[in-house]
Amino acid sequence: MDIIYYFIVGFIIGGIGTCIGGIISVLIKKPSDKTVSGLLSFAAGIMLAIIAFDLMPEAYEIGGFFIVTLGLVIGLIAVFFAEEMIPANKLTKYKGKKLNYIKMSFIIIISLSLHNFPEGVAIGSSSVYSENLGIKIGILIAAHNIPEGMSAGVPLVMAGASPLSVILLTLLTGLPTAFGAVFGAALGGISEYFIAFCLSAAASSMLYVSANQLLPEANILHKGKSSAVSLLIGFICGCYLSYAI
Repeated sequence: MDIIYYFIVGFIIGGIGTCIGGIISVLIKKPSDKTVSGLLSFAAGIMLAIIAFDLMPEAYEIGGFFIVTLGLVIGLIAVFFAEEMIPANKLTKYKGKKLNYIKMSFIIIISLSLHNFPEGVAIGSSSVYSENLGIKIGILIAAHNIPEGMSAGVPLVMAGASPLSVILLTLLTGLPTAFGAVFGAALGGISEYFIAFCLSAAASSMLYVSANQLLPEANILHKGKSSAVSLLIGFICGCYLSYAI
């Protein structure tokens, strides 16, 4: 097995979608509060749909109630721990809302990383079984990651991060996919219980980000109906992407 090949393929597939999402975020020049509110609501809708129709059903199917519950609890604890570990002393140039945005983005990136490892396993194991199947799954996952990259990129842009930082950080979320692809190709898969644990932990961290950060901030920025419409559009897009994969 060519470990380097699977690592590079996993990294490209995992990172290209989120990187494109990051680039789109950078291209949105000086967005209004209403626009940012809509983008945050859209990102929350995407995440809620992925939780409801992708992560949780699959986790329950392969892991059962105990593993899923354990993953949900550990995922939330991991997010709390990650929030405390964010080096505030190194973020002194970010003040007030900008600091909140940068922390929000870091938590989203951690959530996406938890989600991306099992995606990498799917790419690696399916490629061993059938190269065509692996390519198909890889393309779908890359497309699936574009709005997720936007959900991480928009808060970074609002925090005033440089365009290069936004693009690099969103690209680096492809690393867990790369490691997952190597595991999947090497083992033809990995412990189903571990996959279920990763999926449910990702669901719990995404739910926290959506309910505790994205939606409250969107409502603060703009209290009109457009935020609700953006949430619904994001949810519909997330449903489509979940069923497409």
